[in-house]
Amino acid sequence: MASIEERVSSKGVKSWRIVWREGGARTGARDSETCYDRRTARRFKGLVEAAGDRRPEGYPKGCHGMGIGERAPQEDAAAPPAPSIPTLTAVVEACFAQNKKADARQVADYRRLYVNHVQAAIVTLPDGRKVGPLGGLTIDQIDEDVLQAWVTWMGSRTYAWRGQKRRYSPKTIHNIHGSVIAPALAYAVRKHKEHMPSNPCLDVRLPKLVGRSVSLDQVPTGEEIQVWIALAYQVSALAGDIVTLAMGTGLRWAEMTALRPCDVDLERRLLTVAGAIKEDAATRRPYRATYGKSDKALRTIRIPASVVMMLTRRLRGVDPKSKELIFRGARGGILNSSGWSQTHWRKVVALAEEHALETAATPHKFRHAHATELLAANVSLDTVSKRLGHASIAVTSDIYGHLTPEADQRAVDVVDQVMSGRSA
Repeated sequence: MASIEERVSSKGVKSWRIVWREGGARTGARDSETCYDRRTARRFKGLVEAAGDRRPEGYPKGCHGMGIGERAPQEDAAAPPAPSIPTLTAVVEACFAQNKKADARQVADYRRLYVNHVQAAIVTLPDGRKVGPLGGLTIDQIDEDVLQAWVTWMGSRTYAWRGQKRRYSPKTIHNIHGSVIAPALAYAVRKHKEHMPSNPCLDVRLPKLVGRSVSLDQVPTGEEIQVWIALAYQVSALAGDIVTLAMGTGLRWAEMTALRPCDVDLERRLLTVAGAIKEDAATRRPYRATYGKSDKALRTIRIPASVVMMLTRRLRGVDPKSKELIFRGARGGILNSSGWSQTHWRKVVALAEEHALETAATPHKFRHAHATELLAANVSLDTVSKRLGHASIAVTSDIYGHLTPEADQRAVDVVDQVMSGRSA
């Protein structure tokens, strides 16, 4: 069995050395690896034991555990020299440091994704060679083949969920690639063009996102919307107000529950999405972040008269410059989705079943209803995309584009007129 020895240098620098004998036998050759943080040491110890008390493949002597380019402080004489070409980890950290748009918690979320899903990855190239850990590779070693191998590796991984094993979804792979890897390598192109002349992420084939499109039988439409709103108000003012806001604005749950009086301009009928409720990765506690699902999630939209009336009533007597949450839980804190569901939404659904409503709606379905009603009224995909705060119009098209067949027919009519010589 491998063991971990905590050591302190003469200058007070801590390190952790993983020690084992080849094959676990008493007579086996002694081997060791030194790491400079406890968590990395524990991970490397697990890899050694998984390999049968042998040095894991792809982890050469001096890899410092997870190959993440970590170095002992400069005053430690045993510290290896820093490479002239930066490692992936060094570039990722530099990219995080210069990111002025993200707050500390968002950067922490990005770092967690990198550490858990990229840094220690050992991937298999098309010719069968294994490379990694990716965090320890210098940027000139990272090309399209390596990144494509990472995509394949991620697609094969599983994680535990309520006692079952699940594969990571294409959406998770897209998120890690788009929020961590691609920006970091774009930064490398800007700062280290001699080592990375172009971003290899541009040619990587990501898995197809499935199950994103919405069909009309999944969302309330027409008169059914008014019935849902009425039933929600029968349960509670909070339930009715949430459904009214979701239907009238298309906001996400995390955006609605992060809304503050200072984000609303009732006179000009404007609402600004200036943050969202997130969950701290370490404590699992919710908090209000000053960033959204994407850069374009932070937006200002016009609101209809029904939403203005609802917010006017709810904010009566409240300082319009207040930064307190508009919608709060029973104890005055952040409105929790599970508590909301048990206390309010389940009762709304029960009433809907009594009224034989066919659509199994949720607050998020009213976001879809908002989009489908706009598209049915010939509002452009671009406008809908901006109101919903999608990262790009391509996202909106993937989800809702099939709901506008009349637009496609108009395009066919125009082409037919041009080809036949008829004027439009």
